[in-house]
Amino acid sequence: MNENKIVIAILIAGLSVSAAIYFGGKQNEKVPSVSLPGITESQNTVTPSLASSPSASISPTVVFDDLTPIALAIGKEFGTDSEKYIITKSKQIGDYAIGGVTEQGAQGGAQWWGVVENGVWKYIYSGQSYPNCSIVAPYQIPRELLESCMDDATNTLRQL
Repeated sequence: MNENKIVIAILIAGLSVSAAIYFGGKQNEKVPSVSLPGITESQNTVTPSLASSPSASISPTVVFDDLTPIALAIGKEFGTDSEKYIITKSKQIGDYAIGGVTEQGAQGGAQWWGVVENGVWKYIYSGQSYPNCSIVAPYQIPRELLESCMDDATNTLRQL
């Protein structure tokens, strides 16, 4: 039992260090973020921006930058005020994305995964460790965003 705790502690520490290195190196990039001072439900809008190539065949990619639904879901999951979170999106592939969540004024944080459904971000998971496979199984999260999950039955890391 102690061996499992040690493995989990090492995984959490490794993820924390990796996230700090990854997000620390991203300071020069413009990363969409949301800080929620008094957002009401009627203000939750999605503003898509289209990016396309100048070639004859245009295939637009819709980028959703309103991360308010992610902040609201994280606040609801932890029973806290969503306004205290800073949510950033670090990478989006298709309708799926990974990003960071930090409490305002705090150091450290966690990662979140989400998917765009019906034009709105839907929260999948956030944490400092790998999500349980049962949580991410209903989704087709690209391997570039999530390579592994924790097997619910064996509590070991399983590649997706």
